[in-house]
Amino acid sequence: MSAVVIRTVQCAASIRTLLAAVTLAAGALPSFVNAQDVPKSQPVATAPAPRTTLPLKLAPRPTKSAITADDLMTRLYIFADDSLMGRDAGTEGSFKATELLAREAKRLGLQPAGDSGTFFQTLPLKSKKVDPMSSFIAGGASLELGKEWGFMSGSTMTFNDTPVVFGGVMGEQSLLPAEQVAGKLVVLTVPASRSALQQALEGNVDVPAGASGIVLVLPQQAAGYVGYVLSTGLFVDDPAFGGPRLIVGATVMSKLFTSPASELKAGTVGTSVNVKAILDVVPSPFPARNVVAILPGSDPKLKHQYVAVGAHSDHVGMSRRAVDHDSVLTFNRIVRPGGAENDDKMGNAEQFTQINAELAEMRKSSPTRRDSIFNGADDDGSGSVAVQEIAELLSTMKVKPKRSTLFVWHVGEEKGLWGSKFFTAHSTVARDSIVAQLNIDMVGRGSATDVTGISKEGQDLRGGPDYLQLVGSRRLSTELGDLVESVNKAKTHNLLFDYGMDANDHPMNIYCRSDHYEYAKWGVPVTFFTTGGHSAYHQLTDEPQYIDYPHIERVAKLIADVAQELGNRPGRPVVNQAKLDPRGVCKQ
Repeated sequence: MSAVVIRTVQCAASIRTLLAAVTLAAGALPSFVNAQDVPKSQPVATAPAPRTTLPLKLAPRPTKSAITADDLMTRLYIFADDSLMGRDAGTEGSFKATELLAREAKRLGLQPAGDSGTFFQTLPLKSKKVDPMSSFIAGGASLELGKEWGFMSGSTMTFNDTPVVFGGVMGEQSLLPAEQVAGKLVVLTVPASRSALQQALEGNVDVPAGASGIVLVLPQQAAGYVGYVLSTGLFVDDPAFGGPRLIVGATVMSKLFTSPASELKAGTVGTSVNVKAILDVVPSPFPARNVVAILPGSDPKLKHQYVAVGAHSDHVGMSRRAVDHDSVLTFNRIVRPGGAENDDKMGNAEQFTQINAELAEMRKSSPTRRDSIFNGADDDGSGSVAVQEIAELLSTMKVKPKRSTLFVWHVGEEKGLWGSKFFTAHSTVARDSIVAQLNIDMVGRGSATDVTGISKEGQDLRGGPDYLQLVGSRRLSTELGDLVESVNKAKTHNLLFDYGMDANDHPMNIYCRSDHYEYAKWGVPVTFFTTGGHSAYHQLTDEPQYIDYPHIERVAKLIADVAQELGNRPGRPVVNQAKLDPRGVCKQ
């Protein structure tokens, strides 16, 4: 699951990550210290130390057609192995992981549904580096790169003696007619809200036809983002990820226009500017790939509709240095029960006394093991292998579901839903032929000792032997939510559904943080299945030996039955709730 906290374990965070960490208020600077503005969890007794009899390594065994805990264990020990180096998108580890997924899809007899008859849909992933000689001259004044101006683009942008014209407030403006903007840069001011910033820096912004480009003016409270957008790193070079734009701070307005910003009216022409926004762009050394496969339906007519079942294959890679595994395990269990969600918790003297005592006891029976790999066994190895097991079950049935089943293992979810955003923007099947999407992300924990999240009011949520969180199941189609409930009961899965994280305006915003959202924004009914958070979330300790395989088995069997019910019912789930704006910003 994509994080909303600032992590020191990764080289860079996505803009979505930083934006989710900030709430803007008039006259206040954005805070990059506090992870997010959420109610503080209530004090609870420290969970007992987790015990596992599972090994660090496991020899693989052949899988069977049925969904079993043993098969899930075999698959996950392979998929979350150290050899895949944390599966970070655009790295060798992610490349190897997608090779494994495609090879298994082929073995199961699924049809390739990626690019050019393959199982792979390759994202245009590139690496960028801003040339420090880039320049922006407005009215004879040279702006300071990284402080007064920055830019977002997939290639170098040059503007010579180009006049600017004020277009109004982003999101509120009426697009100026072509004759007013022809050959000009349109300047839009960005409101001082988190959603507006996310739209400006990560979403789509309408540009009037005929304009040379846009200049977005950030509010004073968000001045720090002007430099952040210049960060060296990977990006997806695709219009669905937002078009090119110049970014300037609020103080630059006086250099673009002679009148005060408060007095400007749409259509006001300002000074002419000269801009050289120079980028060094090269393809990622390893491609980022969705793995896409289809199990054809058995009904001649309904086979052209699809039930999508998905998970994300990537995780967060490796840390810069190795640390003691047991120390991290114990520290997080006692101080940070939410793992990376609790990065702002530092611990107190009493807690460190307990940590040191437990470590001393552990050292009596186990030596120090240094670790630097974020294996992502639960996030989202558990979902990835659950999808494999569902695919194996359905592909070996004598009579297949009437509708086709679309299996997608998305890449780059941890970067900001890259793979699902790209897939739904460039779907390899007709997007409106997808009747529902079942997203599986982190289904390997959820015990009574796990803090699985918080309620909207800030109370800790905990799992149990029958625990499963559902998110989004009735947000577009109440019929889909009812169907999931009825299948759970009729097929005697007897899982207890927790809807606490699905509350409107929930501060953790889970509905917007995994791949289902990219389907929902296009009107596809979704259900997000998860057993929730825990102390190993985005930590080095998210390893296969700590996973509850019988629990994954139960969850995967439920989802397989839901997929079959969706595949065989006469009609598709009716969308009877308000649809989202696919160009807008997600808000739970």
